[in-house]
Amino acid sequence: MWYLLAPTVLGIAGGVLLRLLRGAHLPSLDRRSAALTAAAAGASSLAMVVYSLSAVFAVSGVIPLYAFPWDAYVAVRYLLPLLVGILAVLALGIPARNGSVSGAQLTRRTWTSFLGRSWILALLLALGVVVAVTVAAGLASQRDDAGHFTRYVVELGPGSMATTIYGWHLSVGPLVAVGVLLVATVVALAGIARPPHPEDLEADIARRRLRSANVARIATGALLLHLATVLRSVARTAGATLMVGAESGEQFRSGTSFAALAPVLQGAALLTGAIGLALWILTALSCRSRHDQTARQPASA
Repeated sequence: MWYLLAPTVLGIAGGVLLRLLRGAHLPSLDRRSAALTAAAAGASSLAMVVYSLSAVFAVSGVIPLYAFPWDAYVAVRYLLPLLVGILAVLALGIPARNGSVSGAQLTRRTWTSFLGRSWILALLLALGVVVAVTVAAGLASQRDDAGHFTRYVVELGPGSMATTIYGWHLSVGPLVAVGVLLVATVVALAGIARPPHPEDLEADIARRRLRSANVARIATGALLLHLATVLRSVARTAGATLMVGAESGEQFRSGTSFAALAPVLQGAALLTGAIGLALWILTALSCRSRHDQTARQPASA
């Protein structure tokens, strides 16, 4: 039970802690961007928390097992973080309301103009791991009775066992969603960079950097949350065992070729899930800076 709760608890705690540590350095967003950030990232985080905790409630008996929609829960597990991430990224890319333009600006701005290299590297690293795990699981999969690559076979002498794996059939939809997420991320970043600067150039650059970082956080978090689901699935496959009895009464046991990786995969799933949710929580909390809160205190006093 603790394992199911750990990614959610650690993700929420990590996001709040990062916000407290970085709060003094965050610029204030304009009202539209702040509202969109709070709504998009907050709703995304809430959706993942509710989805994760629903299974915990079902297993613990809070929700009757027979009444829980297991088919729907399993059907969306790989796609949910990516689809929610796409919607959130597009919402964060909606143009802000700028003041009067400062004049002619000849500097060419691209989607990378306000995005740090560290976020580009983080996004590419998360993407690379997702693709690598997907390809590895796909190559290990075999056709099932329906002709789909969703089966992994363990053989031991005359006996054999088949279990499910995140094969090519299950990864097609998520891979398409990953491609859409990347396109949406570039579109959102370009939308943030393209409009002309207002008169307060320094503050506007700071806001655009924060908004661009938030887009990268949502996209990277979506990839990590998806990766966590895939790793949990592959870990369950790695833990499958086959026991065959001989005529002499002896019992022989065999497992998957990557059975030793099961604990590593479980730990990696916990870590990536917690980091992904923490990035979304941090994004939701970045809509207000300490400067905003301090400025409102005299008015409310």
